[in-house]
Amino acid sequence: MWLAAVFWLTGCNARDPEANPSIPLMTISTGSVGAGHYNICSSIADWVNSRLSGYPITAVPGSGGLGNPIRVGRGKADIGVSYSPFLIMAREGNQAPYVEKFSNLRAICSLISNSQHILVAEEFDVETLSDIAREKRGLKLATGFPGTSDRFILKLALEEVGITEENIREWGGGFQQIGTSGRVALWKDRHINALHSSIEFPAAAVTEAMASRPGRLLSISEPVRDRLVDKFGFQKVEIPAGTYPGQSSSVATLQLTMVLFTTDAVDENAVYIFTRTIAESQDRLRKSYGAFKDWAPKKMVDNLGIPVHRGALKYYQERGWR
Repeated sequence: MWLAAVFWLTGCNARDPEANPSIPLMTISTGSVGAGHYNICSSIADWVNSRLSGYPITAVPGSGGLGNPIRVGRGKADIGVSYSPFLIMAREGNQAPYVEKFSNLRAICSLISNSQHILVAEEFDVETLSDIAREKRGLKLATGFPGTSDRFILKLALEEVGITEENIREWGGGFQQIGTSGRVALWKDRHINALHSSIEFPAAAVTEAMASRPGRLLSISEPVRDRLVDKFGFQKVEIPAGTYPGQSSSVATLQLTMVLFTTDAVDENAVYIFTRTIAESQDRLRKSYGAFKDWAPKKMVDNLGIPVHRGALKYYQERGWR
């Protein structure tokens, strides 16, 4: 799908063939315009392009974390952004939404991690998601739009404790599927009594919600966390006490790591340059995006979920990280 073209690193010695790599034109499939995925990947594309003559890499609105593995796996984009559990599922195939098996997917690097926030109103005398299932409480719950990562993750978590959407409705609850700011507005206006978001903590949206109305973040019980880790490659995480207004104790939940990925067919040298640029952009990432405050280049090899592309692996081996 690529148009072959040769680009040179600016300021490099033309007599050094390794300093003048030949790379293809490439696209990065992100999320919707203005969303976090799009903004981060657009910045990374600009930083990589600044090392090259011309602009061979372009970040484009894509299918988000859930759809990008399919888009990239089918060759509709060269690089994508998703999450490690989705990449694991896409490589294995035979499960919705990844009916097709994409064994060609390869990881480039991991970035930040998003944690599961399940906020319920104070009138719910529950501590965990499993308590909701046991007591058959009618949640009026807001989560992401259909087809989004938030919506899919919540479905996995609910199913693991034995709750279906029909159960929620039978118990007197219901679903609102809306963007993050819309969820907070519904919570503040008391149109809902529960809110879910997969987001890096501390999250401004969750802080706003909990400051406006008393509520409790639900933990996910250890057996449920174990199953979701084993099945889908989530990671366990604790949201420390005091992270949010009124949060008096830590919250045991799950996180999933944002991963930049490609396929085994993509140019090795291009992926090497891409990987090296990200590793050398720690200060810019931290200054541009608060979520990267604790990020360090060595973390690029963590929680990838799928095999590493040979171009990225070459860089990591040079640094002694793999």
